[in-house]
Amino acid sequence: MNDIINDAANNANDSAADATDGATNATGGASDSATSAASATKGTPALLLAGGRPSGATDMARMLSNAFKAYKNPKVAYIGAASGDSFMFFKMMKSLLTKAGANKVTFVRLAKDKIDINAAKATLSSSDVIFFSGGEVEDGINCIKKHQLAAFLHDLYNQGKQFVGVSAGTIMLGSHWVRWEDPKDDSTAELFDCLGIVPLVFDTHAEDEDWIELKAVLRLQGDGALGYGLPSGCAVAADSEGTLTKIEKEYLVFKNSDGKIGIAD
Repeated sequence: MNDIINDAANNANDSAADATDGATNATGGASDSATSAASATKGTPALLLAGGRPSGATDMARMLSNAFKAYKNPKVAYIGAASGDSFMFFKMMKSLLTKAGANKVTFVRLAKDKIDINAAKATLSSSDVIFFSGGEVEDGINCIKKHQLAAFLHDLYNQGKQFVGVSAGTIMLGSHWVRWEDPKDDSTAELFDCLGIVPLVFDTHAEDEDWIELKAVLRLQGDGALGYGLPSGCAVAADSEGTLTKIEKEYLVFKNSDGKIGIAD
């Protein structure tokens, strides 16, 4: 899998060298940071994991292990903001990351209002891999924005830092997600910006719910909008140009065609 990620990185860099400045504006990221990432030097494609299966821990460890082979004794910075900095969840994921070959896993706590931002940046900068946990997408994004780390994370990505997302972490690395002021009233649904490391919309392990949240995003984005569903056990490499490379299990592509959301042709 590391060969797949490296090949995807080489292809992204070749494409970037031939692209015009104006072409970078066509990646579709709504936020300034997403546009900045697309126009900068391309980093290592992010590894996006669906998660979603309690029995899939062994598979996830294997996929992470292959990615970690690019590093000698890799150091992993763990961002657990989406789970409210749950220590129990961190211990579980630390065990998995260590099993996959991580030499050191450091918890970068972002959920509190007051943190040592310099220490957090130092840990992120010195790591080989930055791992974004599962949980609640909006909570994770709010913590990152609260501490003004979005641009800093984009810089690290463009410098070649390996980003890994699982479940909500994968969605956070994409461009947008949806929230409801009243969960029982679809008219209150609205989009919010994610990190935009990859200028695409993702959903993960939502096959049993018929991808309802992903479809809500596409409905709000309008005709022609595309979204990518990663079923349980799926993994892709994704770069800041929006190029996806399947690693394990096929992903689904959904499209808004004149208000009707379905699998793209």
